[in-house]
Amino acid sequence: MRRYFGLPDARLGPTALAVGSFDGVHLGHRAVLERLLACADAGGLAPAWITFDPHPRCVLDPVNCPQQITTLDERLSLVRPLGIEHAIVLGFTRSLARLTADEFMARLLDAMDLRHLVVGYDFALGRGRAGDVGWLREHGGRSGYAVEVVPPFRLDGEEVHSSEVRRLLTLGEVEAAGRLLGREFALAGLVEPGDRIGHEIGWPTVNLAVPPGKLVPGHAIYAGWARTPAGEHQAAISVGYRPTFDKTDLRVEAYLLDFEGDLYQQHLELRFVARLRDQVKFPDARALSEQIARDVAETREVLSRTRG
Repeated sequence: MRRYFGLPDARLGPTALAVGSFDGVHLGHRAVLERLLACADAGGLAPAWITFDPHPRCVLDPVNCPQQITTLDERLSLVRPLGIEHAIVLGFTRSLARLTADEFMARLLDAMDLRHLVVGYDFALGRGRAGDVGWLREHGGRSGYAVEVVPPFRLDGEEVHSSEVRRLLTLGEVEAAGRLLGREFALAGLVEPGDRIGHEIGWPTVNLAVPPGKLVPGHAIYAGWARTPAGEHQAAISVGYRPTFDKTDLRVEAYLLDFEGDLYQQHLELRFVARLRDQVKFPDARALSEQIARDVAETREVLSRTRG
């Protein structure tokens, strides 16, 4: 997969294209991308994908900027195995937002020989979202490209949307969010120094530096998996403020089962499988340590079932 930051300088040949934010690359997004690949294969076209960064709402309505289900790097990593040939990242700016639908499509047509555009049913582009599906079909008829509209993807009768994934994750409902994503929700970053409270009470944890703008699940204790440079381990994950010690800084930390070593400044990915319990303030460190032992045992049990 060739990546471009901005439209390609050299015009692409006959192309099938999908455009959108694709935050989460959830099952609904996958349906659009799978249709894109099918259209490209049927027409002998190169499949191309445009994603925006940052999310358009962060520019147009900064107060309501959504936290990212997937960072740009995560989106690119998730799309890479699908068979997309060209991944184009467009920086979403106010100047881009001011382009009319005609102006935006003129830029695309200058950058590629567009033959097939695949969009979701509620897609629109250009200033004021004037370039809706009806407009695109008319424009495509005049400009030589077909427009295919992918209907909403439904799971258990409900449409799948990024907003619902965000809502579920914010509530800590990681299992339900994972079903919409089609995979476990993940947080990834470098391991940063902690205050060694876990070491002092017998449960040394790793502290994850969360990328700016990345969504963090609701405050709770979770069972999950940790992918490290040394391999994959079961993990009891804590998200919250460590109320037993009256801390006020949000931490994402994990106790890795059956692991010994130092991961400081190394890359770590945490995948959230199941919520175990709420964060609770314990009367003392000993009571917390006893609860962590139960959390670790439950983590082992839950993960053995989900992998069984």
